[in-house]
Amino acid sequence: MSGVAAKLGYANVTQAAASTVKVGPAGLFGVVVTASTSGSVTVYDNTAASGVVLFTKASLAVGDVIHFGGNGIAAKNGLHVVVGGTGTVNILYT
Repeated sequence: MSGVAAKLGYANVTQAAASTVKVGPAGLFGVVVTASTSGSVTVYDNTAASGVVLFTKASLAVGDVIHFGGNGIAAKNGLHVVVGGTGTVNILYT
């Protein structure tokens, strides 16, 4: 057993471009809203905007921090993020 924990990465996603943050098994640990004017976010367990929805939130506000705890949410296929309206988020993942 290793004494070194996996480090979290982050990806910045804007409304202008949906993004596949990671392909393959992943952990979703949080969402931080860095800019928003009536924005929304949806995170899929996939490499496209379809399939299982891991998280969705409408009416984002700048400063919103959504944290999924120490174990996060496991994704089998990848993490694909769609930001609607006018918003920018940081996705925290492994």
